[in-house]
Amino acid sequence: MTMKIIIEREKMISQAPADIRDWGPWQFPRVFAAGNKIYLEFHVSADSALSYGKPRAWYCSDDLWETWYESDPCGMEISNGDCIRPYQPKALPEKDTVLPEVIGRFVGYGIPRNYFDYESMDPAYRHWYIERKKPGMDETVEEVSVELPGYTMNTSEGVLPLPYFHQLKRGPGNSIWTFLYKHFVEDGKISPYSASWFHRSTDNGKTFEFMSKIPYTYDIEKDPGAEKRYGYGEPDMCFIDDKTAFSLHRTTDGTGIGPMYIAWTYDGGYSWTKPEFFDDCGVWPQTVALGNGVVLAGYGRPGLFIRPYHDGKWHSRIAIVEPMDYQTDTCSYCALVPSGHDSALIFYSDFNYPDKDGVPRKSIMVRRIRVVV
Repeated sequence: MTMKIIIEREKMISQAPADIRDWGPWQFPRVFAAGNKIYLEFHVSADSALSYGKPRAWYCSDDLWETWYESDPCGMEISNGDCIRPYQPKALPEKDTVLPEVIGRFVGYGIPRNYFDYESMDPAYRHWYIERKKPGMDETVEEVSVELPGYTMNTSEGVLPLPYFHQLKRGPGNSIWTFLYKHFVEDGKISPYSASWFHRSTDNGKTFEFMSKIPYTYDIEKDPGAEKRYGYGEPDMCFIDDKTAFSLHRTTDGTGIGPMYIAWTYDGGYSWTKPEFFDDCGVWPQTVALGNGVVLAGYGRPGLFIRPYHDGKWHSRIAIVEPMDYQTDTCSYCALVPSGHDSALIFYSDFNYPDKDGVPRKSIMVRRIRVVV
């Protein structure tokens, strides 16, 4: 069956001040759909554990994507009418914490990190939260229950990051899914690599049951440096039907650009196939299933690409931001949301979008992608 991808002209939502060219601000967009509104948040601080819990920029569109205005935060609408989103607490100064025995030491992007068995941590550090807004009420921070067999916590940059969800995503049957990535404890020892974790809520985000995890495996021919990597990171998951889904896994880390891997589940997330090579790059993979049966995956670094899945196969990737030198083009994080039966909106950063005077500025962008089959 013939498939045609139509990528419409970009629209700029927000530009950083001209003197902000460093890595971190005006990056990492995330999107939440609530009724006829689309809420967009993005990072305006340093890319650091020291920034956890700091305010982010928020914009809203109530005409699908034509116009945008600064707004209060909001989350994704779920089946009972509530809007929920992850809540990230501020990291605690390590000097002010009481920590158990160190069970592992790993380095990420040159930053040494001490790891601890989650169950051995002081209960004060083991709280998980979401932000919830009920119809007609103010948003509140709500503690939730998370099942975490063998989980770990770690210090970084002199602080102890507290637990938080990286994203929340709707699944079949009004379920809500979240995807974590962490080293794990098994038979009293910490894993040498980070694994991808999958959790599901069937009670509107009040409790999250552990479904499965995918330990790091690699293809040494596709990635000669695989043994030195941190492991899997930033997983995403997309359902094809109620039981069939795939997940994508980042391996790019401080040792260099790495491939992305794909695994499949045929029992609703309880078990997975062995991960296989998907593409030669990919950070923060994001996916969206359209009403016409096409799935879009967004990922990159360098550059940013969209890759369609249709009729049981993956098609060639298409550039949204053309690759340049490492971290000079885009953060390569994107956010995707359906905008109709055959279209989606993709949100991303462009580090070189010109302002009215032609000066390159770090900018948050949106484009519509139509898929005709």
